[in-house]
Amino acid sequence: MKSALAHISVLCLLGFHISVSAGTIAEFSAFADSVLSEPATAGASWSVQVYSLSTDSVIFERDAERLLTPASLTKLFTSAAALDALGRDFRFYTTVAADGAVDESGSLQGNLIVLAGGDPTIETKSVDSLGGSVLRAWADSLLALGIRRVRGNIVLRTWPHRPESAPGSWEVGDVNAGFAPPVDGFSFNSNVCHLQVLPASAPGDSARFVLDPPFAPIHLKPRVSTVPAQSGCWLDLQVAPADTTVVIAGEIPLDEDGEFLWISVQDPARYFGLALKDALEKRGIAVDGQVVVDRSVPGSAAPMDELFVHASPQLPAVLSLMNKESDNFASEHVLRALGLAVGGVPDRRSGLDAVLRFAARFGIDKSSLHLEDGCGLSRQNLVSARAVVRLLRAIHVSPDRDVFVSTLAVSGSDGTLVYRLSAPQIAGRIHGKTGTMTQVSNIAGYLQAENGDIFAFAILCNHFANSIHRVRAAQDRLLERLVIDPPH
Repeated sequence: MKSALAHISVLCLLGFHISVSAGTIAEFSAFADSVLSEPATAGASWSVQVYSLSTDSVIFERDAERLLTPASLTKLFTSAAALDALGRDFRFYTTVAADGAVDESGSLQGNLIVLAGGDPTIETKSVDSLGGSVLRAWADSLLALGIRRVRGNIVLRTWPHRPESAPGSWEVGDVNAGFAPPVDGFSFNSNVCHLQVLPASAPGDSARFVLDPPFAPIHLKPRVSTVPAQSGCWLDLQVAPADTTVVIAGEIPLDEDGEFLWISVQDPARYFGLALKDALEKRGIAVDGQVVVDRSVPGSAAPMDELFVHASPQLPAVLSLMNKESDNFASEHVLRALGLAVGGVPDRRSGLDAVLRFAARFGIDKSSLHLEDGCGLSRQNLVSARAVVRLLRAIHVSPDRDVFVSTLAVSGSDGTLVYRLSAPQIAGRIHGKTGTMTQVSNIAGYLQAENGDIFAFAILCNHFANSIHRVRAAQDRLLERLVIDPPH
């Protein structure tokens, strides 16, 4: 039933309509005002707009021009601008080359060179369908070319990409939690590694640590001790941008099964090179040299021969990772690809300039949109509900509409909406993007009502002191009412 409703939803979003009875705009407005004024969200800041794409008119709004923190609603602007500038057929390309010949014994008498392509999909940590076993496939390709040994180094050339760690507006807690890994043109496992903390055999002894993968280039400074059973467990992780040193302090009880932490790797290119070296050796290709990161601008370097080129999935698959799963890492890479395509430089600022110019084409200017990143981690990002809806309206009449809609989470079906708005009457009728941070809960997208009418909506809520579940419940009640009893 969910898949059928999702299919109906896409068709209706593309302009197919069914006619049944509906409530009045005044009735819906009174209902919405009552929901947004409930004591459960007292003191919260709202910015709301509901727009009928069927009648081309505003149905309801509350402080629609108020600027609030969008969180991951930022990804709507990044992905729409990227789809417009890069096109749905865009792929990230990573080139593997060599600067020496392969002798009769299968030894490459030189370096194995990898040219960065800014691809975020190689061996992603959370999505099996993107980048699964890519490096193992690379090793197989080298074997097929007769290479059994690399006499030189594995050289990672990052140009034209620049190493960029967390901007100052990202919270330290996000960096520590692995939500905000850096970028520099290379990625492996979404540029995070996994650390397991285990108690020692006796109280007072230092805790044990298991790093996965074990070659991750971090320098661990542990200060965690084992304490008696039934004691409290606390761990303090400190990761500094651009610093491979990781400090972890705390206490872990003797009876604790283990704590698991994601750590953002601050040297992505070296991480990628070490992962490639590991993959080659596991497939029987020896590497005599080291992993070398080359950040220089190409000049009079020795000639090299291209061995093969790896292509990422097409852009819609990457945007689905961004929007359905709200993946920050992929978002920042897409932002830089946009910067390279539009501004000639694959960095954060060039990408943001491209996004803002794209938004300005639809009347969304600096008075209603301010961005510091492409993923939404920055609390300095600001947007109004009206600006979000204006973007959604522009996409709805663009050639990229169907592709863009397909990248959004589907209510009760997948992504960040898999467990939300899942009642039989609602599931599959909403294609949306959520945005969540501490004291931030937002949702925006497209909605197909039971009578076939289509709505674009943005419901932003910041600065609430109560449980986020109460805010989400209020948002969901508005959307459910739109589906079941749409105003006319």
